[in-house]
Amino acid sequence: MDAQKILTADLDDLVFEGRNKSYGAYDLRKRYGKHITMALLISIGIYTVAFVAPYLFNLLKPEPVVEPRKEIKYTELSEPPPIDKNTPPPPPPDLPPPPPKTIKFTPPVIKPDEEVKEEDIPPPVEELQQAEIATVTEVDPNATYDFSANQETQVVEEKKPEIFMYVEQMPEFPGGQTELIKYLQKNLRYPAAARENGIEGKVVLQFVVDESGKISDLQVVRDIGGGCAEEATRVVKNMPPWKPGKQNGNAVKVYFKLPVTFKLGTE
Repeated sequence: MDAQKILTADLDDLVFEGRNKSYGAYDLRKRYGKHITMALLISIGIYTVAFVAPYLFNLLKPEPVVEPRKEIKYTELSEPPPIDKNTPPPPPPDLPPPPPKTIKFTPPVIKPDEEVKEEDIPPPVEELQQAEIATVTEVDPNATYDFSANQETQVVEEKKPEIFMYVEQMPEFPGGQTELIKYLQKNLRYPAAARENGIEGKVVLQFVVDESGKISDLQVVRDIGGGCAEEATRVVKNMPPWKPGKQNGNAVKVYFKLPVTFKLGTE
């Protein structure tokens, strides 16, 4: 390149001297300054619009209508009428009722027998009872009374004893939980139908233990089939009397749920 061209050439011409300038990189480098300038102008325009837009929006926004304040009217109060001195004063307020009279009992005074008078000795109890009986209104023996009129017969229903779900002292099998398990293991017979069909599970029975410890109202709450519920019912019906449940120290009727487990043994 000539010395004159070197002095007037820019950096892009020097870099692409002897190269293919129709390639896109040369064109991009030549326009790089214009692109930067255009991007800067666009950015300035966007920021200017962003800052000026709220101000223009407030200028274009209509002013709010201010309602005129309502005038407050004051009414002049007239002077109170003069006090009439001849008018009687109002009655005093109602006072609370006086407290009820109380009788003060003085402690007895012990005196020697010589100082005791006859009027100080109280009458015997028999005389007081006769005096009270004598104060009953006398009934005319010749008068007749009809007691059949206005006489209503009242039927008193006997209240059934309440059956509790939970009490302070729940019913208990004689000997406790250990003896109950022994009783069930000794008396239960695995039903043949349940054994042949491989039925296992838990049967739940519910019954009432009354005040004497007897079992009643036996019901099956859960059954697993195969005759297991019937076998558990048979064994529970033959149980000896239980210790009854107690509430406030008194024997009461209590519901009791008993689970009975049927499980096949492994050979």
